[in-house]
Amino acid sequence: MPKLVHSRDGQFIEDIELKEGRWLIGRRPECDIRVDDETVSGKHALLTATSSVYMEGLLDIHIEDKGSTNGTTVNGKKVKRHMLKHGEILKIGEHEFAMVDEATRGFETTTVVLPD
Repeated sequence: MPKLVHSRDGQFIEDIELKEGRWLIGRRPECDIRVDDETVSGKHALLTATSSVYMEGLLDIHIEDKGSTNGTTVNGKKVKRHMLKHGEILKIGEHEFAMVDEATRGFETTTVVLPD
């Protein structure tokens, strides 16, 4: 099952297991993933997990910035909407969320076989 590994300043905070659904990330009390930090907007970003259209049994995980003040980045690049892949680092404010999905880990590289 995919998960986000939440940390700040290199200190582990929690593992967030992902199943089909939606999670609002932000500072406000009604957020599903509450991040109590002034660098995070009240309703900062929306995380969605849906069944993969291409691979049965897998989830597609998307992050969407909800017009936050400081933005949302993946691997250091600002994004509005992005499909997270194994090994990518989502950053919201000063908090990092490492995407871990062992089921898709082998998809990171493609081997090309050339004839002799």
